Amino acid sequence: MNLSTWEVYRWVRGQRIKKKFDLYKQGFRLVFDWTVFIYMVVFGMVFLIMLADWLTHFLPVIASWEMRVEQWLWILPSALLVKAVLQSFTHSGLTFTSSELKLSMLPHTRKDMLWHMALVYGFWQLLAVFGLAAIIGIMTPFTNSFTFRMAAVYFLFFTLTIVVQWKLYSVSKWKKLLWVVFILAFVAGMRGMTESFQWDKAWIGLCLGLILLAVNVYLLPRLLHGVNWGRVVEVNDARVWNIRLISQMTSVNIRPPKRYGIVQTYFRSRSAKQRFTTIYQLYHRMWRRYFLQNFGYIWKTMGICLLVIGLFPHQASWLIYFACPIALFVYVEISGSLFINHFTEHPLLSVVPIEEKGWQESYFRWGAWGLVPLLFVFFITGWSIKEISLFLIIQTGCMAVWGLIDLKQILLIRTQIYLRKRTRQQNWLRLFGYLVIGAGIYFPPALLGLLVPFYVNRQIHLLFLRPKV
Repeated sequence: MNLSTWEVYRWVRGQRIKKKFDLYKQGFRLVFDWTVFIYMVVFGMVFLIMLADWLTHFLPVIASWEMRVEQWLWILPSALLVKAVLQSFTHSGLTFTSSELKLSMLPHTRKDMLWHMALVYGFWQLLAVFGLAAIIGIMTPFTNSFTFRMAAVYFLFFTLTIVVQWKLYSVSKWKKLLWVVFILAFVAGMRGMTESFQWDKAWIGLCLGLILLAVNVYLLPRLLHGVNWGRVVEVNDARVWNIRLISQMTSVNIRPPKRYGIVQTYFRSRSAKQRFTTIYQLYHRMWRRYFLQNFGYIWKTMGICLLVIGLFPHQASWLIYFACPIALFVYVEISGSLFINHFTEHPLLSVVPIEEKGWQESYFRWGAWGLVPLLFVFFITGWSIKEISLFLIIQTGCMAVWGLIDLKQILLIRTQIYLRKRTRQQNWLRLFGYLVIGAGIYFPPALLGLLVPFYVNRQIHLLFLRPKV
């Protein structure tokens, strides 16, 4: 390494930190209140004392937790690798900004700059991880050996994933998705082998560590090959100078001119900008624009639904009977709200004549694709709790059919209400259908009860909707 490069980089980084500190100090002076601060300190100390006293009564339980966590310690390296791959969609890991780019035009190589950034990044991670381990060891009944062992495993595999995240950031999104699938399949395969041959689960972490070490040895000489420097600099500049406190006070977020996530890349793709020759293509383009504007709300809703289906049943298997119908109902209701909000948020659409059927059909296609992740997670959860069988396939199919029918009818109902047409909703049929879905997960023949709504209303497109006379 070039010592002068380190001195220049340290000076540039110090000036950047100083400028950000001045901005934080100015913002802090506007919001700081001594009275609130004193109350926070007093109540914080009381809370810590109560927490420490409460934890002492649960020493046996925490000891059992510690033993259980040590048995599943092999999950931590796999989780860190998946985390690095997922973060490579939005962040390169090493904050190579325009300042470092300008320094690389002087007699300071980019490779040396990356080495310095990796050392600084790793040093602060080391302090943070072991400092947190020390605090947990002091404030909780967990033993110091346990917390520091967890911290050591975390820091080791975090170090091995820095180069992986840096290289994956510049590759296409499809290659990243393939890496995610490959890693999950590898971890699942290793877990199956350890259970089949009765191996120690630590072998998974050891094999993963050796593979990551070999990958790092291969990638280090190729650290600068194929890097999209424009994208790296553009995104890191926005990340460095997007100061949260100032952004909250001014309601201004500093973002790069372009967004490089999967969804943003899809909405900017060539197919999304092609000329439309039919009215349905116009509808789909407008829905693309609308979904991009409300993407934050959409992914939070989808994330909650996926967590409800995928996480709760692993805590208690009987929760799957309630989690799946509730998540499906929430998805359909949120989809219906988003559909009608598109017209209420745009005053022009409320005054011009609209073709109801075209809007509903184009939105229904988007909503149908949104059901796919929910059904996939349900299938995987059912497979992990029970075993794959014909009943599980039938249950997944019935959930898909009922979700599509309910979505189609909720779009029809919301449209009728928006157009102020007199309608009467038969919500008892919807409730009955979701109860049948929950009962069918417990007892598959109960899914035949879905035929009842079809018998009550012979015409599917009038299901749940009956004009008043």
